[in-house]
Amino acid sequence: MHNIKFLLLLVVLAAISIPVVACGSSNSDESVSDSVVEPEIDAVQMTLPDSVFTIDDVAAVGWKKSKELSSETLPGVISVWYGFYQQRDVEVRVYESHETAKNLGTGPADDVTGRGKPDRTGEGAGFVSTRMSYSTYAIVGNLILMCELDIEDCQGLLDGIGR
Repeated sequence: MHNIKFLLLLVVLAAISIPVVACGSSNSDESVSDSVVEPEIDAVQMTLPDSVFTIDDVAAVGWKKSKELSSETLPGVISVWYGFYQQRDVEVRVYESHETAKNLGTGPADDVTGRGKPDRTGEGAGFVSTRMSYSTYAIVGNLILMCELDIEDCQGLLDGIGR
């Protein structure tokens, strides 16, 4: 009887020690798990680089213009408009050309969307907006369209401009 208790104790100890040993890690595993991996940022969608559009071109595709915003803090922008597309907030920034939108507009757009390590509260980010932030944006010709949640929410609008 004493031998059975001893064997049972050994089996229990072995069963407990196996998961403990299996959960241990080697030095090479620690270096991988301790390193910080930055999430990959999707590329900004850019279309129709040779085209120049107006706010009326955006409205013609179904975007509902709500109000014009101040553009004084955005370098190179001609106008900034807030509105809606398919029940989502969409801000449209109008620049003189695609190159101007790309060169002067992507920095502020990156700040607002969080692509450029922003101040997500909007304080000191150098922009005036009805929303404090957008999740993504695209450049269509001379326009930067700031989309509320996902680029898919604006895709019909993006595809319709200039068509």
